[in-house]
Amino acid sequence: MLTALAYYTLKCLARIILCLWFRLQIEGRQHVPRRGGFILACNHLSYMDPAVLGASCPRHLVFVARADLFAIPWLGALLRLLRTIPIDQAKPDVNLRDAVRLLRHGQAVAIFPEGGRQFSGHLGVARPGVGLLATHANVPIVPVLLEGTFQALPPGKRMLRPTKIRVAFGPQIQYPEGRFSDDAYEALAHHVTASWRQLTSGG
Repeated sequence: MLTALAYYTLKCLARIILCLWFRLQIEGRQHVPRRGGFILACNHLSYMDPAVLGASCPRHLVFVARADLFAIPWLGALLRLLRTIPIDQAKPDVNLRDAVRLLRHGQAVAIFPEGGRQFSGHLGVARPGVGLLATHANVPIVPVLLEGTFQALPPGKRMLRPTKIRVAFGPQIQYPEGRFSDDAYEALAHHVTASWRQLTSGG
């Protein structure tokens, strides 16, 4: 109960700040499933991306984060409170089992499949891990694009800059069941990247 209360309290606070200070614009929320497990595959530009994503998505999200972030005392406590799944990049398969289990039990899991923030401020390329996770959990992928967070909090900066932030959810990515191969994972990753490009304000 504390986790849900903490999540929705932070979500409401973040939503108010984002609307007032960053003119938050949300598009395509109809693409987010009302129930059942799914993967929210998002591009990654800034440390503020998880807060923006959590405030914009109608579903309670379980985030996946690098294990080393849990070593930062205040951040680690917050991540644990919000049930964030730590991923050890040296042995990701062990931690991904937790994500698969949650997805199969109807949870929504948010990941950043580029593998890290894009310091150029431009779109990166989704890695095959998003396809591996989706096929093993047998859930759809919902692509989502963030714009403006790089300008609001660029890498290396500590002060937020008021600027418009746009969040665009795209149509679900479906795929045939049982395609457990590197080629299938790669194809799904390419589909995610292509969906991001279609969701850009200039696309």
